[in-house]
Amino acid sequence: MDRDQDQQDAMELAEPILGIVHKILDEAVGFYFSTEYSDAARAEHTTTAMKNCIYSHSQQRMYEREIDVDGLHVLDIKGMKVLNFRDQIVFRLKNVNENGKHTNYPTQQQMNYDDQLELEGLPSKATRLTAGYQLDASGTGLERIMIARPIGRSVFWTAQVNLDEEAVSWIDITPLRFAGTESSDFDANRARTNR
Repeated sequence: MDRDQDQQDAMELAEPILGIVHKILDEAVGFYFSTEYSDAARAEHTTTAMKNCIYSHSQQRMYEREIDVDGLHVLDIKGMKVLNFRDQIVFRLKNVNENGKHTNYPTQQQMNYDDQLELEGLPSKATRLTAGYQLDASGTGLERIMIARPIGRSVFWTAQVNLDEEAVSWIDITPLRFAGTESSDFDANRARTNR
């Protein structure tokens, strides 16, 4: 599978809701760092607690936004909440690093999701992506919002999503790789042997 074509196809499917995904994550991070939380409360939070709070705020916003767009639904797959758009593309909302990779504990469900394997309750043909937020270097605000296509322990491609006065755009920010690694056949079993 060609990485550039896969990214182009997925981002075209996601285009009608990229602004919504951006707003969900931007608002969730913004709420956590707003005056709604005191500095003293945030100072007591571990990194995990902070991520859990932001995740909780993003879930609330997912439910609020699903009524805004026809074909947009929140699915609860055994506790994993994803944003489903027209059964063609689904997003997990996560904290990610500069490459778009999430760093949570790899559960079997999460690995199956990342490897594009069947999960009961998910549309079988839907492309599974991570919509992530990266905090700035100080850890006190939003650096950027990304869409990533994970596979195995890596990320196949990453796109940065930009929202400027309601106009949404994206740019490829996939890290450069060694020659010959521009494509993948998404062989989940082989990807797992590399874990």
